[in-house]
Amino acid sequence: MFRGDNMKKAEAAAVLLCLLASSIWITAAEQLKPGASREATQSFLNRTADAVLALKSTRFSLKREGTPAVLDAKNNITFTAADCAYASPDRVSCDVKVALKNGSILQLTRVWVPEGTFQSNPLTRQFGKAPADANFNGVVLFARTGIPEILKTAVQKTQVVERETLQNRETLHLRGEVSGEKLNPLVGSTLKADVMYPVDCWIEEKSANIVRIHVTEPENNGWLIELFGTNEPVDIPTPQLPPATPKPQD
Repeated sequence: MFRGDNMKKAEAAAVLLCLLASSIWITAAEQLKPGASREATQSFLNRTADAVLALKSTRFSLKREGTPAVLDAKNNITFTAADCAYASPDRVSCDVKVALKNGSILQLTRVWVPEGTFQSNPLTRQFGKAPADANFNGVVLFARTGIPEILKTAVQKTQVVERETLQNRETLHLRGEVSGEKLNPLVGSTLKADVMYPVDCWIEEKSANIVRIHVTEPENNGWLIELFGTNEPVDIPTPQLPPATPKPQD
């Protein structure tokens, strides 16, 4: 008799727990709509930040809208687009479309690895050390102090825009504002530190993985970052430098 009562109580408790969990999940899902509270949207951004830190690898594209961005100030090299790959925790390779000071459009590869930052010569394709004053750093995007920290601490006036399908993935479109100071490490110090910039972020609801980020600047300038191929195998070897040219003997 007592055993039967205990079993009934256990079953009832299990049912209540399931109902409670379901109601919490449903409430959270319902909150992530236009007009959702700051707490609900920040909770989702925190989950997204954790998803970025958990990435094993991803491919991503970086597009500069409007005025080209400076890649190498010393040699007056600008760029408008890059196709990149990231391998956790600290390896990134980007094929970058660049414009030389004479107007020629070429492609170079820049690689960030623990051994340093390397860049190929757009004419010979041989690798050398990247210029010391190079602005953009691909690894910073995925570092704890990059996108994750911005999502957790720096997005203001966050709002849910709508649900959208991108890359055949169901995403939640969020919009907010972030200071140029926080964004500059991600986009190569192109923004004014004390200005707030509109930032749109499309995040896959199921996985909390970022699909697209857009930063809007004045005069039709901006940045578009798109991520795809999440956690697919990526190999980013350390570039081999050509042997040093021997010094002529007297």
